[in-house]
Amino acid sequence: MNSYRVFKHETKEIKPVKVGFAWLAIPLNLGWFISRGLWKVFFSYIIIILFLAGVDYEIYGELGFFNFSIASDLHWLWLIIQIIIFTLPGFKGNEWTAQNLQKKGYEFAYSVQADNKKTAIELTNKD
Repeated sequence: MNSYRVFKHETKEIKPVKVGFAWLAIPLNLGWFISRGLWKVFFSYIIIILFLAGVDYEIYGELGFFNFSIASDLHWLWLIIQIIIFTLPGFKGNEWTAQNLQKKGYEFAYSVQADNKKTAIELTNKD
């Protein structure tokens, strides 16, 4: 079972947001940001990915990959920075979604334990 934070709006449907890691929020899945209405994060990550690709090109050249056998400390540090940047949406994605809903006029109603979003909505409608 997962925990969901349920948000209600006066005129719109109920929106449950899972608590915890957002597995689908990796930056390579930019559609996840769009489906959640996280346009600022979407465009920010496009810019970040382009920047990282440019730095990778400067560091690794046309081959464009990390070579473990000849990597310097700077290469390892750059790899760690990239891993942090790419996993951050997984850790913060659901929180960003909740904040975005609140900006749109949704209010936190309560938390519920459910297997999925559909069940969370069904449990919410029973009240």
